[in-house]
Amino acid sequence: MVIGGKNRFGIWIERHPLLIIAAAVLLTAASIHYAQFIEMQGMQTENFVGKDSDLYQKYDHLFMEKFGTQSLMVIIEGDDVTTPSVLKAMDRLIQRMEEAPSVLGVDGISQIVARAEENASGIRGIPDDQASIDRYLEDHGPALSFILPDKRHTIVAIETPLTLTEREGEVLLQETEKVAEIASFPPGIEVIVTGDAALGLAIKTEMATSNGILMGLAGLLMILALLLVFRHVNWPILPLPTVFLGIIWTFGIMGLAHIPMTMISVSAFPILIGIGIDYAIQFHSRIEEEFSRGGTMLDAVVQTVSHTAPAVLIALLITAAGFFSLFSSTVPMIQQFGLLCLIGLIMCYLSGLFVEISLLYLAERRRSLRDPQRRSERDEEGGQDETANSSFVGEMVNRAVQISLKRQRAILVLALVLSLAGTYADTQVPVDTDFKNYIPQDLPPLVEFRHLNDIFGGSDEINIVVQGADMTDPKAMRWVDEFGSYLKSSRQQIYDTTSIATMVRAANGGFIPETPAGIKEVLDSLPPAQRDKYIDGHDTALIDLNIGQAVRDLGEEGIDRLLVEVKKDGIWFGPHPGMSITITGDLVVMTTVIDALTTGRTEMTLIGLLLIFLILLAVYRDLIKALVPVLPMMVVIGWMGGVMYVAGMSYTPLTATLGALILGVGSEYSILMMERFYEELDRLGDEGLAIAATSKSIGAALMASGLTTVFGFAALMASPFLITSNFGILTVLAVIFALATTFTVFPVLLLGMEKERTRIQQLGQKVLVTAREIKMAACRRQQATLASQRGGRAVR
Repeated sequence: MVIGGKNRFGIWIERHPLLIIAAAVLLTAASIHYAQFIEMQGMQTENFVGKDSDLYQKYDHLFMEKFGTQSLMVIIEGDDVTTPSVLKAMDRLIQRMEEAPSVLGVDGISQIVARAEENASGIRGIPDDQASIDRYLEDHGPALSFILPDKRHTIVAIETPLTLTEREGEVLLQETEKVAEIASFPPGIEVIVTGDAALGLAIKTEMATSNGILMGLAGLLMILALLLVFRHVNWPILPLPTVFLGIIWTFGIMGLAHIPMTMISVSAFPILIGIGIDYAIQFHSRIEEEFSRGGTMLDAVVQTVSHTAPAVLIALLITAAGFFSLFSSTVPMIQQFGLLCLIGLIMCYLSGLFVEISLLYLAERRRSLRDPQRRSERDEEGGQDETANSSFVGEMVNRAVQISLKRQRAILVLALVLSLAGTYADTQVPVDTDFKNYIPQDLPPLVEFRHLNDIFGGSDEINIVVQGADMTDPKAMRWVDEFGSYLKSSRQQIYDTTSIATMVRAANGGFIPETPAGIKEVLDSLPPAQRDKYIDGHDTALIDLNIGQAVRDLGEEGIDRLLVEVKKDGIWFGPHPGMSITITGDLVVMTTVIDALTTGRTEMTLIGLLLIFLILLAVYRDLIKALVPVLPMMVVIGWMGGVMYVAGMSYTPLTATLGALILGVGSEYSILMMERFYEELDRLGDEGLAIAATSKSIGAALMASGLTTVFGFAALMASPFLITSNFGILTVLAVIFALATTFTVFPVLLLGMEKERTRIQQLGQKVLVTAREIKMAACRRQQATLASQRGGRAVR
């Protein structure tokens, strides 16, 4: 007997189960070790825009390296924050923080009062009389409006480089909180430390907590699903630890390959549990079926590996093709999500193929040695339960299929109309790139951050880098000042402009010096921390455009339109010869995500569709078999666009992957049903009988597979992160819709195309027969003509 490659592989697994288990244990131990090196990341600009892009390079080299700063804010609130006791505590806080590493400068009203007291008395300090403090503050007038909007609120701004790492920011945050506690603010004064570092730390803490909760909830839901649909087999819960083993291996690869954990990648794990457990169920179900037939355990393992492993591998390839399309996105976090899903799928497949089969083999061998008769009776009872459950669900599925076939025109028209309407509605779904809308809205640092903006105004900025031979030249300085004034006066969304020119003008009595020497003298008199924020050397300067809370008030599309207008203004206003301007900053970089989440998501869906079609075409070498499984999923994608529009949801980096996910996961159901249909068609020879037999036999299995996937995805709905919970709702609906189309739209399309194929084949056969008859008639006429010609010559 010739043993094939797949059979040899099955024999090897049957002969080495203990070796496989030992290897799995070692791999798990190594994965747990490397998982400790996974970096938790908040929402950074690098998560949205690729570092290799030209836009990011300009942002990094021109803006971040030269002018990039960020502020840690200390909010001070009370009945009166200008009293001597409050200002003295504030001064202690500022002096301590100025000594901290990585701090570029600290600004607060206590510094203004202390400097004014030094100018008046020669001694730096906070005066004890309130009248002197009030006079010093009044002398600065509107210039203090940002840090002292009223006497009940003020802030201390601790400025740090934009290149500060998350870890360094967290250390500085903790240091600031300690210093604020020992600064001895008087009773009744509340001190709140907030800013990007505080928000980022809270996000990472919440991510770590919610990730464990989501994994645990997904596990509980899987147990419930397995007990509902898989209780007829022995060891019905075994697929769950098997798939978690694959998840642990995925964690290990993340740590080894330095793949960061973001609020987007957290969502991958419940999805992997939902998909991966289906692989384990397929292996488990097949080997149990083989065991119950009474053959040898070797035959059971070989048959499972030979027949089920390739089928599950095809399903994996289809799902992987959907996730692989995510690599076409320009958003790094979407690419990381796709990579993580691909790694997880492979790990779950390997865990199911090797560990699941080995454990079941060892358990079955041990049980057979103990009580062969009891095993036979239990298998028989389990088979009866399975048949009863399958027959009921199968009949329900068959009834849905038959109703759809009887009303196939109405089904197709309704599905198409809803899909087209949903596709149009999808174009009206907004895009949300403000990560503050992704996170729990009751997160304390977020509440404090918004409290800061409500009191002191927004701080969103557009940054314009101006380069020239000498930006300290009076002409260049005046152009910077005039351009900033023009933008402020012509665009109502721009509340203020700050540049080196405005600082020189303010320090020089309201005008810019006429000579280079005069400008140099003013620049030298400015505090270095303030001066260096707006000029680097002598050839590069910065203009900051304050646009308030633009993300909240204008939205991403409104900011994009404003940026277009500012670019037009730059071209129209025209810099001097030898000067150039570059519009950059966080908001400018982030607007590129809008295009990635609109046209980019369409491209991802189309690429996923093409990849799946090509894989199916390569596997089946049949155009109909390659096309029919993906058509219903296109309908589902249209429906989901309509759902998002009606529900008032927005596209985020996570929901933008929905089309690829639907194609990858949903196509599996159609493919499995199609495979069984053609198997039944070969056996029965009639399309109607074949589709009825298919829906009765595989309907229950597909419903069970869909239910376990839905339960895995449903865990996402419990996430405190809005971006994740909304994605969970959509994925659950997507799987339900995919199952619905598999039992309604898909049978109509399959039978319609198969009948059309039969009609074309019959027509082709008739054409061939007719052509053959015509050819034979022509041959007979030609023979008759030749015969008559020979007869005529014979007479002569």
